[in-house]
Amino acid sequence: MENIKQILSKSIVRLLSPLVKLMLRYEVSHSEFCELAKRAYVNVAYRHYSIPGRKATYSRVSVLTGLSRKEVVRISELNDEAPLQTKGPLNRARRVIRGWIDDPDFLDDEGNPKELTLRDSPISFEELATRYSGDITARAILDELLRQGIVEKIDKKTVRLIHLGFIPQQDDGEKIQIIARHSKDLLETGIHNLTHQEADKHFQRQLIYHDLPEVIVQEFKQHSAERSMALLIELDKWLADKKQMTPKVTQEKTERIGLGIYYFQNNQNEDKS
Repeated sequence: MENIKQILSKSIVRLLSPLVKLMLRYEVSHSEFCELAKRAYVNVAYRHYSIPGRKATYSRVSVLTGLSRKEVVRISELNDEAPLQTKGPLNRARRVIRGWIDDPDFLDDEGNPKELTLRDSPISFEELATRYSGDITARAILDELLRQGIVEKIDKKTVRLIHLGFIPQQDDGEKIQIIARHSKDLLETGIHNLTHQEADKHFQRQLIYHDLPEVIVQEFKQHSAERSMALLIELDKWLADKKQMTPKVTQEKTERIGLGIYYFQNNQNEDKS
């Protein structure tokens, strides 16, 4: 079991890496992620680890998850749409922006954010960061705000705020929901195959080649997309015809089924992380 836990620990870090990349893009902090992880632990404990014939209790869920009974009660009373409530600090860069907008010391006579010298002044960006970023350095905060296009340098010693907050350039909500659905399906297939006998396993295969030149990579990308789309269209027609020809029985159990095909391309060194 200890060896399995070590393998699982390394695997979880690999699985989380692309997810963390997505969360950092949309300013989901570590403390916010921890709150979401707690919700997932409680939900799964209730849905999949209850004792047959017995109602799951707060105490049992607490034992399973390692969360305090008080935390289990709090999380159980939330719904999926409940806003995040975290004890940790807000995104530090966002706090600095909020201070720049709200703190009278950093506003001009018309109430607009002042242009700030980087340092060596009672009202500088360094002073702003000291007040609102906690233990994160002014340099690190400035680099992030510059990267996001939230501030710009007027010259080597002065910066100004050009956007009032972190605003995504486009609405990616639907794309994120698609990522979640596809990833959940793939993970559940793998876990099903891990916990079931050979005869009951789901189809799960992957084709991998290493050290391919760019010309083959581009040809395969196009070729695999065309062949995969053709297969999905064929399977879609097969299922649609079957569903249409099969009489609907209201009391018969129904299932959600499907087949996912995905293309991947990454640096070989990154895949070892």
